[in-house]
Amino acid sequence: MATSHHISHATSLFYGPAFDGPIFAENGRKGVPFHPITKVNLGEPIAADADYLVKGATSTERLGAAGTATWTTDDDGSSPFDNADTPAVSTISTATGESASVWELDVPRNISINVTHSSAVVAMSFTVTGYDAWGYKLAETFSITASGTTKTAAGKKAFAAVESISYTVAASVQANTVNVGIGDVLGLPYKAAAKADVLRVFFDDAADDSATVVAAVTTEATATTGDVRGTVDPGSACDGSEIAVWMYVDPSSAATLRGVDQYAG
Repeated sequence: MATSHHISHATSLFYGPAFDGPIFAENGRKGVPFHPITKVNLGEPIAADADYLVKGATSTERLGAAGTATWTTDDDGSSPFDNADTPAVSTISTATGESASVWELDVPRNISINVTHSSAVVAMSFTVTGYDAWGYKLAETFSITASGTTKTAAGKKAFAAVESISYTVAASVQANTVNVGIGDVLGLPYKAAAKADVLRVFFDDAADDSATVVAAVTTEATATTGDVRGTVDPGSACDGSEIAVWMYVDPSSAATLRGVDQYAG
């Protein structure tokens, strides 16, 4: 039977009997500081999928004249939410105890948006709203600039679930085609205050020294800042293999454990 035990409420731990006057005066304890590390499992993320949520939205899916439109789970089952990839609608309990109708992702990860046009993409602004791994609401904005036939925007925040996708345009976008998917950037469950706090990433039980670690946002989160706990982008494309991380987490407060408050829009 699994058991749990809390070993200390101290914010700093020390070990060893060695005593030195100046060192003791600085540390307030004998010995040397001791920082436990923890292993966190980021799951077995499926491959990145450019149209995982929205597949080929055109003028028939409310891409129209200037203004704003929003897709929610109420639209599920009809184009552009009728492709085989789109996850089933779920009802989750949020961190505030409320219920939310969402598309639940396989693991907390970033969102990607791709817009194409036969001659020149018309500018669009998107806002994705959802929830993180702990049920806190978050929102992220994406900007698709004009010109060119293909434009892609990759998100920085880790979404565990998506509640709505909205867009705002200043001119008709009826000739654009929109896809919304998931990327390979994976969210950490605890705050990595610095890249050095992530000691090693493992991909399919092999050391992944080419993984890209982005430290947590440590100031106020906004619609365009990074993730409040930090992210890992594996060196190899996600393919259903298990990804694990060994990291140091500061357990002294909720803010050091969970990160700053999410930007919820």
